[in-house]
Amino acid sequence: MTSITLTMTDQDIQKMQAFYQDYLLNTVPYSVFRAKKNNTTITAYTSGKVLFQGNDAQQEAEQWQARATTVDSKAPKKESPTITPLVKKLHQANLIGSDEVGNGSYFGSLTVCAVYLPQDKQALVKELGVRDSKVLTDTQIRQIAADLKVTLTYKLVECPPIRYNKMTSTMNANQIKVALHNEALQALINEKMNDNEKAEFDGVLIDQFTSEKNFYHYLKNEPHPYSGKIHFMEKAESHNLAVASASIIARAAFVDSLVRLGKPYGRKLPSGAGKNVDLFAAELIRDHGEGALFKTAKLHFANTKKAKLLANKYKY
Repeated sequence: MTSITLTMTDQDIQKMQAFYQDYLLNTVPYSVFRAKKNNTTITAYTSGKVLFQGNDAQQEAEQWQARATTVDSKAPKKESPTITPLVKKLHQANLIGSDEVGNGSYFGSLTVCAVYLPQDKQALVKELGVRDSKVLTDTQIRQIAADLKVTLTYKLVECPPIRYNKMTSTMNANQIKVALHNEALQALINEKMNDNEKAEFDGVLIDQFTSEKNFYHYLKNEPHPYSGKIHFMEKAESHNLAVASASIIARAAFVDSLVRLGKPYGRKLPSGAGKNVDLFAAELIRDHGEGALFKTAKLHFANTKKAKLLANKYKY
């Protein structure tokens, strides 16, 4: 499907809105107007960008290109070798994306988010700044996540350290992640999505953290396992907007957990699992006892042993 973006002045966008008066649709967040003509959807955003999407997008946009300050055309072309058939297929789908954040950090919650992103909102989330959350600052993460929460249907599951540490008594790290993804998916589909969304969505994409075989092995142990089609993709947040959106909401919740869980101890908890984390954990033990780790950290990490050894070396 052809996609063309024009950057227009406010005055020209007003002229376009008047031109498409008979074809107007309901607006979407951050849009001035939205219309559909000749199998092409035209969405004008408050940023000045106007997106034409559809089989006749080129023809529809041509009449406005002379007025545009910039033109970005993404017409169908020969596929790059780096774009796999699965990636291409999922770009064109009404998709649920699911991702987890915090699994590599000693402190903080493990957060999982599942997001439903229909194809007609892909341009909007791009406009909101959605991309791989790893290249965004904490401030950008919080800002974009707040916008996504009022734009998309989603379910966030936060597993704080107390719950996580209890789960590790019977489950390994990948089992826990499978359980949380399943919880998020089931709640999103059964509690959050409306009937139209349920009827139109094409499948689920999860940022792959274990083999497909292992995922389904752990999934079958869940009381209510998700039974629909699941696609798996490594580094999916870099390739797919649904997963990137889920990752941003999950990361915002993880960052907030570092602040919230550290508040009783008068400090923000550090992320990651490096030497600075060992030192911080040792100070936490020294000042508040080992029980503080149960409430703030994932105890099965090697950091726990290192922190205890460091704490024993402190001279009181």
